[in-house]
Amino acid sequence: MSEEKKKWDDRLNPLYFPLFTAIPVEGWLTLKASPFSGVEVTLFIIGVLFLAFAGAVETNSEEGKHRAIGYIYLLSALLFGSIGLFKWLT
Repeated sequence: MSEEKKKWDDRLNPLYFPLFTAIPVEGWLTLKASPFSGVEVTLFIIGVLFLAFAGAVETNSEEGKHRAIGYIYLLSALLFGSIGLFKWLT
């Protein structure tokens, strides 16, 4: 039973949660052709903040893999934030 639980823990690692939630939503909002509405701007801001929070938490870890993914989250938050601000202002 312990080995089976360990398998599921490896598959459902919370480290990868932003990869399957925030990054696809941010990518969809970035590539969307129409201008942002109020709800979409709010969703975009929440997604960027979630990526920044996840990246800050993961960079404090001692494992190299967690730090690397944390920096990827921080970099993607910066990238999506700057693209979204540019898109919203133009």
